[in-house]
Amino acid sequence: MLIKLYKNLKKNIREDGLIVNSSGFLVRAMLAKVDFSKDLRILEIGSGKGPFTRQLASRMSPGSTLDVCEIKSEYNPWIEKIIADSPRKVVRLHNCCVTDLLRQADYYDVIISSLPLKNFEDRATRNAFLYKVLHAVQYGLKEGGVYLQYQYFKSNQTDIEQVFGKSMDTVSFVPLNILPAFVYEMSKPTALSQTVTAE
Repeated sequence: MLIKLYKNLKKNIREDGLIVNSSGFLVRAMLAKVDFSKDLRILEIGSGKGPFTRQLASRMSPGSTLDVCEIKSEYNPWIEKIIADSPRKVVRLHNCCVTDLLRQADYYDVIISSLPLKNFEDRATRNAFLYKVLHAVQYGLKEGGVYLQYQYFKSNQTDIEQVFGKSMDTVSFVPLNILPAFVYEMSKPTALSQTVTAE
């Protein structure tokens, strides 16, 4: 019984990066970094059963839009229920890889990710897919926009910083979650700040 439970937990972390749904503490910690008083284009990556999705749909302004990217269609019933419960909000579900969705430059104001970045590491390809995902996020985020990412282990910070060309804005720790999580906050520098940095 314990062996079967361990195998299931290991499988969930490997495939989804999670054991159970994110706690309310983690959801609040991440969404506290979003200014919902503004009309925003928001992208959520890796929704699972929608603990972030429900709060995003509830808190975003009527003029905002929320794109939910979840590659696993098995989670569709939960996300579709949230969409049905939010008739006055524009929420769209996309069952695809996020690299296929992020094709338009400087589009989103906020990108919130639950992707298990650590699982994308691959020495044989020099982390090609990991960097493909991070470059897509950087490409699709507006200048001044914010990318929020949580990890169960303090990993891939340097990868994100390398792609964005700057240090992480903040790294916070949320202990009241299963597992405890680190929250990364990275804003996309403007062209002016990038030029100044380069000089």
